[in-house]
Amino acid sequence: MTLLLDTNIILDIILVREPFFQDSSKIFELIDGTIIKRCITASSITDIYYIVKKNSGHSNAISFIESLIITVDPLNVNRDTITLALHSNFSDFEDAVQSASAELNNVDFIISRNTKDFTAGKIPAQTPTDFLKKHKNN
Repeated sequence: MTLLLDTNIILDIILVREPFFQDSSKIFELIDGTIIKRCITASSITDIYYIVKKNSGHSNAISFIESLIITVDPLNVNRDTITLALHSNFSDFEDAVQSASAELNNVDFIISRNTKDFTAGKIPAQTPTDFLKKHKNN
């Protein structure tokens, strides 16, 4: 199973944003050492860097990104991704890019707190809480 983690999930963890931190962290605990693959779009990495740098400085942002790409596979955002996103029914282009990347990389679920943002896509989105409830025994 492959999960695309929305930017907000990663930021919930690194910035310890409550009340979201617990379930977002559990997503990582659940999938550590299992056959579940976790990924993030390459374009999300720049957003994460910017926000972490703003909150914690350049060195911490670099350190976090280095750790992140060890545990999460960055998915390329290329011409095919952008073209699919441009011709989608999404109202938000950033979400369209994430959905297109998920589709082109055969992702099973998008994990996001904002699942309504992904209803126009082909890949189902679940909140961390819903994913944990549905998959805790698998």
